[in-house]
Amino acid sequence: MTVRIAAVGDPGHLEDQQSLARARALSREAAPDLEWSPLTTRRVDGADLAGFDGLWFLAWPEAPEAEGLRRAAWGAHGAGTPVLVSPTEPPAWFVGQARHRAAYRLAAEHRAAEAAALAAGEREPRTYVHQMRGPRYRWWRPLVALAVGTGIWVVSAALLSVPALFLVDSEEEMVNPLNPWASLSLNLLLAALVPATLVALWAGFRRSPWRVLSVAGRLRWGWLGWCLLVVTPLWAAYLLLTWFVFDQEVLDRPERWGALLLITLLTTPLQAAGEEVAFRGGLVQGVGAWFRSPVVALGVTTLLSTATFAAAHGSADPWIIIELGSLAVAGCWLAWRTGGLEAVIVLHVVNNVLIMATGILLGGLEESYVSGESQGSPVSAAMNVVATAVVTAALLWLARRRGIAPPGWRTPATG
Repeated sequence: MTVRIAAVGDPGHLEDQQSLARARALSREAAPDLEWSPLTTRRVDGADLAGFDGLWFLAWPEAPEAEGLRRAAWGAHGAGTPVLVSPTEPPAWFVGQARHRAAYRLAAEHRAAEAAALAAGEREPRTYVHQMRGPRYRWWRPLVALAVGTGIWVVSAALLSVPALFLVDSEEEMVNPLNPWASLSLNLLLAALVPATLVALWAGFRRSPWRVLSVAGRLRWGWLGWCLLVVTPLWAAYLLLTWFVFDQEVLDRPERWGALLLITLLTTPLQAAGEEVAFRGGLVQGVGAWFRSPVVALGVTTLLSTATFAAAHGSADPWIIIELGSLAVAGCWLAWRTGGLEAVIVLHVVNNVLIMATGILLGGLEESYVSGESQGSPVSAAMNVVATAVVTAALLWLARRRGIAPPGWRTPATG
């Protein structure tokens, strides 16, 4: 440790020169950590004094033009820097105080260097799967995030379920898709995954939770709008094709179809966004932080996201699982290439809103939900996979054109 002491005096004054020479000679053997820096009173200001651990005035400056120097000395004294006025070399107590000040200064410089390194690490570009693998990453942080997110969502589910119990006739009605209150309760329950995920990521990783939306740390509304323009007509054409392929019929509308349609239009986008933020966002980034390689993180989290997303819908039918899995895989790949959830949120929202709205207006709403009894077919699964692939390719083409995704077919977006 080097203790910096400023000797402020007149370099042309013989006594000042001798006092500084004696101080240097005495400390050369007894205190080699002392560094003596002669300063001229005529050029000293507050900035000159800031880097020293002790101020030794060989004579107190009395001249009117030295007012700035006197103010700087008093300011340094108020900040904890020892100040001595003496024509002879400083005593031991002054040197001791200067050493304490030097230790404080070095500790402050160390903290400042750590803060600068932390800030630089925070600004380092990362792929979407590694947004939570920042300078503060530790192996246990994903577990904290999982515990916090699960706890918040369970509490939210309990709070949201209480009002619905008073608005439906029985517990069986709570899972009836034709009951508007049950539909509203389910959508809000899944929408609660958004705040639960955001709080969980902040609590677990101490990084901005908005990184779960995109590598830009926000929802890119312009890009989301472009996705909506592309996905809506393509997905509507796919659903129209399935209508004719499976020879579906127009059935009676539900009794309270107006309320169901309003709830669908207002809350189904929140429900779909909640599922994406949780399954393609928080889960992917939380587990992805465990893996040093972003490619490995992408592979593992895609498998995990697909499995949990399919399991959450409750159907064990292999064709239904393939349909759900195609959305999950496409969503993880879109997040990797575009650096955000906007594209897959739009895909999920458009799919759910169109299916629910047609089920309400044309009948057959009960079949629109995936449950344990749902069954698919090889044809429906194949059509879904092809449609998802086409829409994904169109979105990635648009993302490259608009500078959202980098060139190449597998290079990830970073931020």
